[in-house]
Amino acid sequence: MANVLLSTADGRRFLIAQLMDSLGGGLSFVVLPWLVLDAGGSPSEAAAAFLVGTIPYVLLGLPAGDVGDRRQRRRVMELGVMVQLAAALVIPVVVLAGTDARHLPLVLIYAAGLGVTAGRVFVDAAAFGAVSRLVGEGNFVEGQAGLSFVWSLGLLVGPAIGGALIGLLGASEALWVQAAGFALAWALIASMKVDLGPGERSSDDTGGVMAGLMLVVRDPTLRMLTTVGMAWNLAVNMMYALIVVFARGELHADGPATGWMLAIGGGAGLVGGLAAPVVHRRLGAGLALRVALLGSGLGAIALALAGNVYTGTIGFSLLEAFGLLFITLLIGERQNRVGHNEQARVGITGRMAALLASTVGGLLATALVAHMPASSVYGLAAGGTVAVALLSQRSLRAV
Repeated sequence: MANVLLSTADGRRFLIAQLMDSLGGGLSFVVLPWLVLDAGGSPSEAAAAFLVGTIPYVLLGLPAGDVGDRRQRRRVMELGVMVQLAAALVIPVVVLAGTDARHLPLVLIYAAGLGVTAGRVFVDAAAFGAVSRLVGEGNFVEGQAGLSFVWSLGLLVGPAIGGALIGLLGASEALWVQAAGFALAWALIASMKVDLGPGERSSDDTGGVMAGLMLVVRDPTLRMLTTVGMAWNLAVNMMYALIVVFARGELHADGPATGWMLAIGGGAGLVGGLAAPVVHRRLGAGLALRVALLGSGLGAIALALAGNVYTGTIGFSLLEAFGLLFITLLIGERQNRVGHNEQARVGITGRMAALLASTVGGLLATALVAHMPASSVYGLAAGGTVAVALLSQRSLRAV
């Protein structure tokens, strides 16, 4: 059955805009580390490029959530996408002006990536709150599931598109495609007719940048889900931070081969995400979350043990399938526990917490790969993923 967001023109515009925005973020996941390596950067410096996709969430997540629940959400999304578009154009314009991509300053690559992610923090926060206005009271959970799906789709398919574009056009030229996606997202958001809010605030809602964080801290289930999600993200993102380094150095994959590996893994991830409602109905939230965590641990082990792009694809596919199943279930349980006027703050607080853990995992991977092979770092990350899955089994029975 089609998602409720697809039943209206504004809902379709919203979903496509969010998909374009997410695809741009996913594309950066591969293109930025590739640019760093092409410019002579070390594996540690390439891994550091991963952090530009997480640090802005840590620094801007709380204020973005407050803005998303207090200001006109369409305007917030428009301005956020405009910032992304401007940042995406920096590198291709510099290259067009005559600078060889092999001579790009690393600080310019990092700055462009930070700008793209900074804009997206505010887009995401406003989007969390906009869903209830688009679908109404009775379809809220389904609407959130649709939003989570297109975000996941973009983050999974975006790296595959990035790898393919590197092979066809080159890394810097791939960013023209990213910029075009942001331009389309802006046009779609600007053309929406429905009022996206915010709505009236309750008398006991004092707002403020800390409101979302306090809601999570005070609710035991939200606190537990956030903690488990952070632990999992820390371990898994040690692998994601080094995926380009691992593919190029350990699996001997070129740009197109890396793109295919990520595309196939992304497809498996989509299957996992789409299966979330069925798995939830059949197993219940707690058991479904526990199974997904154990499956992601199995995928992490398979990826760490991979010796070529074929076995790497199998391992990455398992990790993505169970990982997206876990994340989709986790987001659904979290957002279903708060009110409509708390969605932006709680949603972006959960994402900020996950990306704070991702940042720590990325920093740890960056430090470790300077002293050991990427395959050894992957072994440690796989062990951590399995440990999180096993240690979380008891806590998740209460969901």
